[in-house]
Amino acid sequence: MAKSATGIERTSAFALVLLFATAVIELFVVAMASAGFDEVADASPFGRSGTIVVAAVAAGIACVGAILAWRGVSGALRGITATLVFVAVGIIAVMVLFFVIAGGTPIILGVLLAHAAVSLGMIGRAVLRSTPTRTGR
Repeated sequence: MAKSATGIERTSAFALVLLFATAVIELFVVAMASAGFDEVADASPFGRSGTIVVAAVAAGIACVGAILAWRGVSGALRGITATLVFVAVGIIAVMVLFFVIAGGTPIILGVLLAHAAVSLGMIGRAVLRSTPTRTGR
């Protein structure tokens, strides 16, 4: 964490890259498992194609959130981005619940998705704490 000019601690770029990478890798694994295994696709509340779309959209939102948190953003864009990130966290949490309730192999993917949701939540927190800098990074 680094302090900004306002005295608020900012999330470092390295931490943002780690959070983004773990979230995207875990979402990719769940999307591939949903595409390849009927048991996983049946456990998901969104079905096979819906799970793939949710994972891809959540990965895209994580990318945008990490970039905006790193660069610093203020105003309405910060609120919109944080809202999108936290909505993605909620949707992933629903998938976690369904995977855990289904039992069997999907429980493992539920654990992966739970960690991805935590990583996305931390990216959302970083977006809320970001402030633009004059000198850039």
